[in-house]
Amino acid sequence: MRGGGIALSEEKVMHYEEQDKETLLEMLREDLIGELQAINQYERHARMTCYAPARDLFLEIADDERHHVAELMKMITQLDRRQAEELRKAFMYK
Repeated sequence: MRGGGIALSEEKVMHYEEQDKETLLEMLREDLIGELQAINQYERHARMTCYAPARDLFLEIADDERHHVAELMKMITQLDRRQAEELRKAFMYK
């Protein structure tokens, strides 16, 4: 826990006013879009260069962005039960 923040276990029990929750979800989803676009951009740049150190850097940054996507999705599913259910159904194996 940094800077006197709230531990994750405490965050899970926080309650949001519906309007605040919707605003937060909108922000999280906008950030998710940005992270996905960044992954595409870094991977495209990696494909475009023949200079191996730059290619490796682009791919490393794209991997970092994937971590951000996972963290954003985790928080979105904590706040939006319908989204969590849709993801659960999408990833169930038949």
